[in-house]
Amino acid sequence: MTEHDVVDTALRYHHQAGPRPQPADLARIRATVLARTATARRPARRRTVAVLAVLAVAASVAVAAAAATTISLWPERAPVTPAAAPAPARDTGAEAITAAGSVPATVDLVVKRVATAQPLDLGHGGYLYTADRATSVQSATGPDGPAYYVTEDVTERWSVVAEGTAPKLVRTTRGLGAHPLTPADGAKLARYGTDYTKVTTATYDPAAHLKTAETPAAPGLGNPTPAYLASLPTDPGRLLAVLRESVDVPGPDGDRQVFKAGTGLATAADALLPPALRAALYQALAMVPGVERIPGQVDLAGRAGVAIALTAKGKRTELVIDPETSRTLGFRMVTATALDGMAPGTVVYSATKNQKVVERLGDM
Repeated sequence: MTEHDVVDTALRYHHQAGPRPQPADLARIRATVLARTATARRPARRRTVAVLAVLAVAASVAVAAAAATTISLWPERAPVTPAAAPAPARDTGAEAITAAGSVPATVDLVVKRVATAQPLDLGHGGYLYTADRATSVQSATGPDGPAYYVTEDVTERWSVVAEGTAPKLVRTTRGLGAHPLTPADGAKLARYGTDYTKVTTATYDPAAHLKTAETPAAPGLGNPTPAYLASLPTDPGRLLAVLRESVDVPGPDGDRQVFKAGTGLATAADALLPPALRAALYQALAMVPGVERIPGQVDLAGRAGVAIALTAKGKRTELVIDPETSRTLGFRMVTATALDGMAPGTVVYSATKNQKVVERLGDM
């Protein structure tokens, strides 16, 4: 990874909620970062990556402040400027959703706010840009058993709007913010010599692979195109039947697969869902046996939401919903019992998605 790559990776990671800096600003940020490190004693490679990442963020903040840049929280939140803003009005509707203690009560209140979650404007075509930030627990095995560490990946996908979410380009940065799950795991990882803090970036072009290029993904739950979404029923019972048909597995394991299919659709196609379909999807998920409301708020990438969940095989899968907009913030998996040496309540996977429409392939 070159020094410019390190700077760009840090900026993408720390500025996912807003637009990418303009080329002129990005050039100034690079110059500031590299100038500060040019005369310093060159540290080890991992330290260099960390220093450059921190300086990139600091420099980008300085450039933004100097230029009085406006940062937008997309896809649907109002622009926020660096100047102090008055405190938002008390939102009793969002508070009521947060306080709801059951799945039916939570979903009923969320559905009433679905109209505020407008889908993206798809009339001009272009590309659907999806930024997926995932935090997961990984393991390394050695003489003393598994050692766990937490790491973050950022995956960016570009797909043709009319063709759904099947990507035309994928860029993934792995290993961000890696750290041991516990001090004991840190000691094991040190003994094992595991290089778990390495940051890598890779780009994948499906068109370069013959099989992928010749067999494009068909419209469906795995590749929800706007036309396919428009064909789905907006009656919760009928939509639940569609989800069940997609998994064709009976019993409790079938319920788990149905919940997985529904949460997958809610997150992968979040910005594409028409309001009536979004409402029906939440109502259909509430009808799956075993689904429960997780008390209080769930924090996901710094955003508070309400969660409905299903527990199976020692893990609880949670769909996290924004109580203000009814959009999905993402989902996470939490250990419900002691599992593989991890304590109950350990978040083993957490993912957030943000989507917007861009003009060209590779735009952010």
